[in-house]
Amino acid sequence: MRKFSVQGREYAALIILSDHDEFESMEVVEMSDGVRGELLLEFRFDSNSARLSFIRPEIEIPLLRASLEVFREEFLEPRRAGGLPLPPW
Repeated sequence: MRKFSVQGREYAALIILSDHDEFESMEVVEMSDGVRGELLLEFRFDSNSARLSFIRPEIEIPLLRASLEVFREEFLEPRRAGGLPLPPW
């Protein structure tokens, strides 16, 4: 779980791994007093594609941008640093 804040609100990006310890999805929820709130965004990806599979209505652009940055830092950068191939997307 990776915590981050946007416009004074706390969020968590929950990294979901497949059975083979491969990064499969990332869920973003709002945190309130250390308690997980409802699902706001869900990203799904594999070696061939990446997609935003769920977005709660009225999500503000700053949260979407911050979530994409967390995705980049948690998924793409470690692959690049480890010399692993990056997905074609």
